[in-house]
Amino acid sequence: QEEAEEYARLSPDEQQRRLRNIVKKIDADADGLLTEDELSSWIQQSFKHYVTQEAKQHFSDYDKDGDGLVSWKEYNLQMYDRVIDFDEDTVLEDQEEESFRQLHLKEKKRFEKANRDDVPALNVDEYIAFEHPEEVEYMTDFVIQEALEEHDKDGDGFVSLEEFLGDYRRDPTAREDPEWILVEKDRFVNDYDKDHDGKLSPQELLSWIVPNNQGIAQEEALHLIEEMDLNDDKKLSEAEILKNQDLFLNSEATDYGRQLHDERFYHEEL
Repeated sequence: QEEAEEYARLSPDEQQRRLRNIVKKIDADADGLLTEDELSSWIQQSFKHYVTQEAKQHFSDYDKDGDGLVSWKEYNLQMYDRVIDFDEDTVLEDQEEESFRQLHLKEKKRFEKANRDDVPALNVDEYIAFEHPEEVEYMTDFVIQEALEEHDKDGDGFVSLEEFLGDYRRDPTAREDPEWILVEKDRFVNDYDKDHDGKLSPQELLSWIVPNNQGIAQEEALHLIEEMDLNDDKKLSEAEILKNQDLFLNSEATDYGRQLHDERFYHEEL
């Protein structure tokens, strides 16, 4: 909404100027046409950029002493207004407090895993790994282990359909499962359980817990070409984009218009 209002305040000429510059940047081979691969690659870059920028802003907020590092103490003070230190082996009686204890211990483990050097604090790259471990390759094993600890109730190293569905139990008076359960079962069988053995292996878990940015980007690229390609060449020209600029600006390709207000995207390169 905020980006849409900012966009509306730009003059039509300025809107088109910035949009043309973005189109030029998407056009990697500079042939004047945007292919599915070029659009998909750009959308994936956009995803990563905004995730990274958000984490960098948080890093700046947490780095109170300005030394370029965020310590566990600084993180706690900013996040919880106090330094928290739970005992790993002491289960709390209050259910809400126990849930928070477990959440905080998970955070601490993730913080420690993100730290790749001997300095007992995170630099900005390590902090990005802490906040978005699914985006960072060296955190992959940790992401899988964390998912297994949460969902693998019988400890066999896999996640069964029952474990995947969590606490759901069918109402004995119901004739069939609710719609959302049918959808989840279908996703388990057709999207995640690649070898169809009825359970998710650690590698199969990744397709469930890590966003498939590549797939999302390819779908959006195909959608834009299908909607905007007027001459059926399976590519988009600048003219085709400008003719349908509202559709293009309300898509992942411009992060719903946000890129028109981010100089990194619309700035004309010399």
